[in-house]
Amino acid sequence: MQSVMRLLDIQRYLVLASVAIGLSCAPFAIGQATETTVVSTTLESTTFPRWSRDLGYHKDQLYPLAFAATGCPLVEVSISGVKLSLMFDTGTARGFLITNSAPPVPHRVEKRTEELNADGSHRGESFRIRVDSMSVLGKVFRNITGSLSDWHMFSSEPFNGTVGLDFFLDRRVTLDYGARKVGVSSSPVSRKLDNKRYVSIDLIQPRASHANILYTRARVNGREAIVYFDTGYSVSFIDPSFAEGLARVERQQGRFKVSRQHVPVELGGRTFIIDEVREDTISRGTGFDTPVALVLGSDVLSHFIVTIDARAKRLILAVPK
Repeated sequence: MQSVMRLLDIQRYLVLASVAIGLSCAPFAIGQATETTVVSTTLESTTFPRWSRDLGYHKDQLYPLAFAATGCPLVEVSISGVKLSLMFDTGTARGFLITNSAPPVPHRVEKRTEELNADGSHRGESFRIRVDSMSVLGKVFRNITGSLSDWHMFSSEPFNGTVGLDFFLDRRVTLDYGARKVGVSSSPVSRKLDNKRYVSIDLIQPRASHANILYTRARVNGREAIVYFDTGYSVSFIDPSFAEGLARVERQQGRFKVSRQHVPVELGGRTFIIDEVREDTISRGTGFDTPVALVLGSDVLSHFIVTIDARAKRLILAVPK
């Protein structure tokens, strides 16, 4: 009862804090109709039975995948015995996040912390919390730290929270949006995958403040660039400096006013053409030798079967049938 009352007190504080802060730029939230399409002329399509076999998943390593209204993936976790669905968010740099719209979970508050945007600017304040146990897709973690935050700082719609790649540093994970399945395994992926169906992409190591989130080198609209993969974004967008010559469509889509069409992206030696990419300035901070030109969110990633192997610094894409 005390922990519940403590959570309610924190929630009241967070609501007041969010009023003082104002709404953030809402990285995962849009609530718009997704119109993005992806065309690959170089990859053959594959099915759920095939990729689960090719990537070496056993039946007990496959779990259901659900989705938020924004189209971002949700997985079921258990925090000290309380089950809830959290967004699988590859943009969660460390630990996990619980918001004040989630069911109360047993926890201990350690301190108040500042939340920063990717460019280092102030976003708001959260509480660092600690939980005794957390079960995430078949593995139990003990004595885990996370954050308790007001959902307004991150989204225009309420959500329970997020779980990131900290829980998959020694396991690979595969997301199949269409089949609504997620696979998890600690064994390495075979290096002999059929290159007609799978493209393997090397991940680059970001600076320490970005922890385990996903960046890779690519060519975007014919120029060398860095691409950022974030399953917690509902939309994808391109920086204006990389949009020269691309077909332009003006329409109001939340805070986005311009979309670019037929955006060519070369990843791992394969070329993909993406339509309906929002145009927006990308501020991922400093520390890269090449600009971050493109953010690929779940609207684009839902057109792929995505395997993330943080341990091997490797991303594998396939095209669903």
